[in-house]
This record gives sequence, C-alpha cells and structure tokens, in this order.
Amino acid sequence: MNRFFFGIVIVSVFTSCSSGYGNKLEGKNLNVYFVDRSDEALAQRLGKFWKENDLVGQAEQNIRLVNRKGVYDVQLIASDPGKGQDLVFIEMKRLIQLRQQLDSTVFKNEIGCRIVVCDGSFKPNYVIND
Repeated sequence: MNRFFFGIVIVSVFTSCSSGYGNKLEGKNLNVYFVDRSDEALAQRLGKFWKENDLVGQAEQNIRLVNRKGVYDVQLIASDPGKGQDLVFIEMKRLIQLRQQLDSTVFKNEIGCRIVVCDGSFKPNYVIND
C-alpha cells in the first residue's frame, strides 16, 4: 500500500479529538485510542501498520479501536462529515481492501475487524465489513 491509497479515499483520518475516547497512544500526527487496556498491544500494532504503510498524513489523525463482542471496530474520522454515508464504489472497495489487510496483518490472531467511518466525535456513520 502506498500514499496513493489514501489520496484517493476521502476518508482520511484527521480531526482534532478531545479526551474521553479511552486510552491513547501518541505518535507524530497519529493518535490511536483504545477503550480496553488489554487491547494496548493491538493498538500498538495498528499504529505500526499505519506508519509502515505510509497512511500517516500531514494533519493529525485519530483512530479508535473498540472491541464489539469479539469483532474490533477500527473507527476512522471522515474528512468530510457529510460524505460518510455517501461513499462511492471505489472508496468502499479501497476501504474493504484496507480491512482485509488489517485482518491479515494486525488482527491475525483475533476474530477480525470492521472499518467504521465516523464523525468528529467517533459517532459511526458507515460500516465497512465486506
């Protein structure tokens, strides 16, 4: 995966977030929130994946990891909040590819993940499952 991947996808994960979204791992332009302390290692792997695949942009990005009955939600904040419910085919396809890569690399020993496109306060707008 390269920078082109997220250049086309309108769902870049940036916005400013306030505290209250759980525990937080901080890096340069990337914050990974996780609710359950037992998911810290998984949150670290997610952040590492994001950096190694050049998904960290120029603006601050926030990702939230939430365990929902054994399936992890990787919550991304939409760059255009009104667009979260109106993803076009190519964007959905790329998000499905991202989900599949996350499943095979980051979540390989877990049940799996879903990509959840959210508003600026991590309120879900759209779920990418397959």
